[in-house]
Amino acid sequence: PSETKKYGIVGRGAEIGGGFEVTAMVEKPAPANAPSNFYINGRYILQPEIFALLGNQQRGAGNEIQLTDAMVRLSKDQPFFAQPFLGRMFDCGSKEGFIQANIAFALARDDMKGPVFEMLQEFVRSHERQEEAA
Repeated sequence: PSETKKYGIVGRGAEIGGGFEVTAMVEKPAPANAPSNFYINGRYILQPEIFALLGNQQRGAGNEIQLTDAMVRLSKDQPFFAQPFLGRMFDCGSKEGFIQANIAFALARDDMKGPVFEMLQEFVRSHERQEEAA
């Protein structure tokens, strides 16, 4: 809940086939204004009508054109549904999340796992030596 201001948050409606109907979408709300703690993780199946809406979408949160705002407009004519995702997500909109995603990707590859793991270990050892010297 304390991180709702970083993400688009959906309202949770009726359960449907392991997912649920989306009753609201709010871009980067304050925790008190968030309709749930379910965030939009950037995986969509959208109808083509979204593009016409994006073409005349006003700027929203962060003074950016928000896909979520166009989705809210589209939801007035078409229902939206969500499927909870159980897995690891990375917030590539932050520097830390971007680095985490790249490291996780590299460690998941057989051809990169060893060299990247060794590099990370050397970074840690070097950092520890610097702290001991300080």
